[in-house]
Amino acid sequence: MILGADAKTWDSLGIMSGTSMDGIDLCLARISLAAGKLDFEVLDGTSMPFERQQRQAIRDNLNGTVDGAAQLHFQLGRIYARAAGTFLGARRVDVIGLHGQTVAHIDGQYTLQVGAPAAVAAAMETPVVSDFRSADLVVGGNGAPLIPFLDWLLCRDRAAATVTLNLGGVANITALPPGAERGDVIGFDTGPGMGLIDEAARLLFGEPYDRDGRLSSEGQINDGLLAAVMDHDFIRQTPPKSTGRHEFGAQQVHELVERYPMPKHDFIRTLVHLTALSIEYNLRTFVKFREQVDALFVNGGGWRHPLLIDDLRSLLPGWQVMGSDRLGIDPDLKEALLMAVLAVAHVEKMHGNMPAVTGASQTTLLGQLTPAPALSR
Repeated sequence: MILGADAKTWDSLGIMSGTSMDGIDLCLARISLAAGKLDFEVLDGTSMPFERQQRQAIRDNLNGTVDGAAQLHFQLGRIYARAAGTFLGARRVDVIGLHGQTVAHIDGQYTLQVGAPAAVAAAMETPVVSDFRSADLVVGGNGAPLIPFLDWLLCRDRAAATVTLNLGGVANITALPPGAERGDVIGFDTGPGMGLIDEAARLLFGEPYDRDGRLSSEGQINDGLLAAVMDHDFIRQTPPKSTGRHEFGAQQVHELVERYPMPKHDFIRTLVHLTALSIEYNLRTFVKFREQVDALFVNGGGWRHPLLIDDLRSLLPGWQVMGSDRLGIDPDLKEALLMAVLAVAHVEKMHGNMPAVTGASQTTLLGQLTPAPALSR
């Protein structure tokens, strides 16, 4: 399909499983990146939860063995392939963008996402682009966050300064002044997103997450716990920075429960406010054009947590806090759309990293292409 004289469109499938470790998001989109301008239409999307044992296997491999990570790599590849096949049915796509599951990430040193792309390419008979972080590390960057590339393409022509917030297991923001060039974009992880809240729900209540804020809404904020976690080095670190469940995950929750005994509803309520406060602190401290911002566009599972969103609204007076659907993107599918866009950027040879965000020395092409195998019949 041709949008313009030189504009090729690609039907691209994005597959994303993030630090929330709750499941797989899939987004089918028709995408053009002619002359560096993004035109897209989301054709379909869905989320498929991991089974309990699959979630546990991922959790186990955050501090696991080489053999465990290798096993998970191929197990997840088959899971992604089944999810793609179930979702697409008889539909065909030109390319698939696969993030994989992050099991290790240290800024500027190493990163690892597992989920064998060869399994997806073979099952779907479609080329797969994966491993989107490594190339940025090679040129001196942190490899993450990735989403500022999409935010830049989406929001650079807005009349007002814009901030987007991705609330997955960790939280990350993108901030753009009006008419932003690539080098004007600010983006970084602020600290905990839903990760600490989910781990507290699991440890203290036996629930996978704090559904609709029901658990935290029964508690009160504990100032001692709040101050202790707000003093975390990462929250106050100057960007560029990115993090993961190794810093804001199960181990930290276990340690905090031991150090700060209190009613369990107060504990989880404090973690909700902590998440909002750490985001506000980073916006206030590191986004110098903050007074020009009129809106915060939120995506990820945290958008579905009403108490967290209320906390953000109270901490950001004068800002409209709204879902990314106001930008034409379902809040649950934005990261999967990013994978679809990054796959097209790879095949179109468009550099997808943001040096001002990651600290890289230069722009570079992101991803590795796994071609569809020539299968014998």
